[in-house]
Amino acid sequence: MKTILLILFLNSFRIVFSQDAESLYNDAMKKAESGDIEGAILLLDRSIELKNDEYVAWYNRGICKFKLGYHEDALLDFEQTLVLYPEYKKGYISRGNAKKRLTDYRGAINDYSHVISSDPKYTDGYYNRGLVYKMLGQRDSACIDFQKALDLGLKRASEKTEKCNDPSFDASKISVILSLEQTSTDPEYGYTPSKPVKVGQGPDGGAANESAYLDLLRDHSGKPLKYTRKGSCCPYKTENGIMGIALLDNYEITYRDEQGNEKKTNIYISFYDYETPLVLYGLKSVNLK
Repeated sequence: MKTILLILFLNSFRIVFSQDAESLYNDAMKKAESGDIEGAILLLDRSIELKNDEYVAWYNRGICKFKLGYHEDALLDFEQTLVLYPEYKKGYISRGNAKKRLTDYRGAINDYSHVISSDPKYTDGYYNRGLVYKMLGQRDSACIDFQKALDLGLKRASEKTEKCNDPSFDASKISVILSLEQTSTDPEYGYTPSKPVKVGQGPDGGAANESAYLDLLRDHSGKPLKYTRKGSCCPYKTENGIMGIALLDNYEITYRDEQGNEKKTNIYISFYDYETPLVLYGLKSVNLK
């Protein structure tokens, strides 16, 4: 009789334990929907502590971390998601996205390709693989994937296919920023209008390379920077500008220094000209510690 009571008690305990985890998960999703991503992560931490075999909790915590730019941590959560649910296609797409942001472009392509091989009609696999091919300058491969995604019904691929068919495209004017290999020793580089970071135009044209550059920067703790475009300023002469004149884009960046103090400063970037971009003095990059 004691054994039976013990079994009933344990089963009841497990049910309550599971329900608590589910409640925390549901509350986390509500916080995420309201925009409180940090709060959602804290609740998901507790939910996973109580019940660590629910792939959806790991996956959504990874999505929250990814949204905050914590790509290394997000990658670990997506890895665990796929351990728990190896057939989860969204898990592979999200893991590929995290790898892409960490400059593991071949790894990202492998994840997207895995999804495509398991489900040849899965449009997100083609679309995301096309984006990486485009970043790598493999335009023909990218255009094939975008066209396939569009043919399968993914409407947002139409803009990409239109650019693929643009006869005015000039590959010689494209500069691709995949990683930052060196750090500037000049404390004025990027921090003053007289020494801007020159990122050139990327595959998507305009100021897309500015975001590509800023997304690769990290603070002293390895966390991504927050940045806000403040406007244009500081005209300078260049043959690539309009009538020989171009403007710099001014960004406010927020990061933490070696002591963990939050800092804000302005930096200056040009997409009219290209010189191999360097990591700003005092900062780090994804692949450069």
